[in-house]
Amino acid sequence: MMQQTYEGGSVPRKKSKAPEASEQIVGLTPNQIVAFNLAEARLWRNWTQEEAAEALEPYLGVRWSKGSFSAAERSVDGGRVRQFSADEIVAFARAFDLPVGWFFLPPPAWHAGKAVKVLTPDGGPNGVQPSELVDVVFGRTEQQAVIEMRLQSYLQDLGVDRLTDSQEAVRRMVNARVEEIVRHSLGQLADAQTMLRALANHLEDIETRAKMAALGNGGDPVATDLATRPIDIDPEADQP
Repeated sequence: MMQQTYEGGSVPRKKSKAPEASEQIVGLTPNQIVAFNLAEARLWRNWTQEEAAEALEPYLGVRWSKGSFSAAERSVDGGRVRQFSADEIVAFARAFDLPVGWFFLPPPAWHAGKAVKVLTPDGGPNGVQPSELVDVVFGRTEQQAVIEMRLQSYLQDLGVDRLTDSQEAVRRMVNARVEEIVRHSLGQLADAQTMLRALANHLEDIETRAKMAALGNGGDPVATDLATRPIDIDPEADQP
């Protein structure tokens, strides 16, 4: 399998064929995935390890040596895994001008004919699918509304006049999304109200039929029609 070589280590870059069921997995911890993506970020910027350490220094508050940077990237190989802190990952994002989520993106799915898995305590010896990192980074559909509403609240508190161009664009996007959620919710509420009104009307019909059946309709054609009319629960039927 071809590999992309980094200074101080190597990281798999291209897919191989799917492994046979009997083959073992390649397990990576979340910290190793951060190490993989740190190397990816450096290549994306076309920086040497020394250049990356220089760019990182203002945000970390310390200067990494070339050896320190190399050791961090080599964590993906599994020799000595660096335990990255939240402070470091935020510094990476700022130094490389990439979102924090970049450093948790899934690695290639296969390496040397073996499936790559993420090793987590709940995943057991076989780990979990790297695709789960996509949900961790971007959030599931049902989580989006909560994230957007929290972000909207923060941006409103910050004040429109203090937003950067990017933050203003995010604010507009969030506001539009929240409005869409509200419209969708109100639409569902209106549909439910329509259905309930339709059900109430049909319940009245059933009550009328029951009364007619109990009293006897005496040949009244209107009562006979009410007693024999089939029930068709159509929410639109009772709308003007």
